[in-house]
Amino acid sequence: MSDAAKKSGDGQGGRWQGGMNKGNCTCTKTQCLKLYCECFRGGKYCNDDCVCASCHNSLEHDMEGGARYEAISYILFRKPDAFDEETRKRITPKDKTKVGGTKSGDKIPNSAGKTKGKPGRPRKNANQARIELVASKHEAIEFSTDEYPQLALDEHGDYTELAGAFTKPLFEEPSRPLEIAYSQRTQMDYQTKIAQQKKIDLAKECRQLREKLQEKKLALSLASDEIKECNKKLGTWTRKVFELELEEPCEWNTNYQKLSAFKQRHGKMPSKKSQDEEEKSLSAWLDNVRHEKNTGDDDEKKGSKAKRSIDDYPHRLQSLELLGISMGRRRDDTFEAMLQKLVEYKEEHGTLRFPSDELCEKSKNLELQALQKWVKSQVLNFRSRKMSPDAIRQLTEVGFSFEKWCLSKPKRAAKKKGSPKQEETPESTDITENAVV
Repeated sequence: MSDAAKKSGDGQGGRWQGGMNKGNCTCTKTQCLKLYCECFRGGKYCNDDCVCASCHNSLEHDMEGGARYEAISYILFRKPDAFDEETRKRITPKDKTKVGGTKSGDKIPNSAGKTKGKPGRPRKNANQARIELVASKHEAIEFSTDEYPQLALDEHGDYTELAGAFTKPLFEEPSRPLEIAYSQRTQMDYQTKIAQQKKIDLAKECRQLREKLQEKKLALSLASDEIKECNKKLGTWTRKVFELELEEPCEWNTNYQKLSAFKQRHGKMPSKKSQDEEEKSLSAWLDNVRHEKNTGDDDEKKGSKAKRSIDDYPHRLQSLELLGISMGRRRDDTFEAMLQKLVEYKEEHGTLRFPSDELCEKSKNLELQALQKWVKSQVLNFRSRKMSPDAIRQLTEVGFSFEKWCLSKPKRAAKKKGSPKQEETPESTDITENAVV
């Protein structure tokens, strides 16, 4: 409080006249020119009991053109019933934009007289800062329960229903314990408002996040539908590309067309043993395709990055499979397939007896010829001990007997002195062609 303000009350009644407030406001940054200042709101000057800073709520600033006078004038313009009748008669309401003649340093605070729902209201995004600022100006009075035992709180009771019951202080001149209780409650009230504002902000953020999540889910669903539609069209165009690629003039397509025509005319695949040059050429080409496919599979197992050709064009493989040609990707696949054919042959004929090579050749049954050659190869593998135990077990389970296929070598005739040495013929160790199994 300035010395001039104190002197202004001497001899003239001034700020110590009757009816002067004896409270103790705590304004520190508003010059005591806001309505929440008890002294200013009551139309009274601040006194020595107040702990305010830079106070302008004094007689020297209550002259026309002074900070207090102009602040009251502007507040009355906005809120005609803000002060008592005597103050309303003494000071004429004026709009702040038209107020002039204020002294240097006596500017009216921009926030003076601002009320909720009217022009000049703080922005919504400044609510949190405003509450924290107000709370910092209303620090609770520190105390000790040893000094004021009546201020000890009941920690076991729940009085939540009384949180909003208090409206305003009942006593303007409270005792020290009640004054401390007022300050503690005021501070807790502002902390509650801060927490409420935080909850409002978080709830708003959650709503925005939920809305954004729904938007993203909708966008994700639309993207999935778009992918399905694109894949459908992509597959259609890919099929068309495959069809046109098989019709383009090139060496592979030419050989494939010749192979397809040969299969339709003869009902079998071309053989390398044929006397026809074109048939031998087709058989060699088909062997190259198989070799290319199997070599690519081996490179893939070894982790090789060698360029592959046949597997890069699945429509070519599919076209060969339509002709009944198997690429033989694994030997296990061939064994299982031929074993199944052997079972079907036994079910059809009731035996595993096979006709001779000559009869098989005359029958022109390619499947029978292939099955007979496969059985012979299995017997030879068994005799040379190259067959796996699992393969032996599977053949044995279907009723196959290796002993009936394996012929012992014929006994050698006793040599006569002077007779030439007999050579062992291949037929003596060969397999019978029509053995009964």
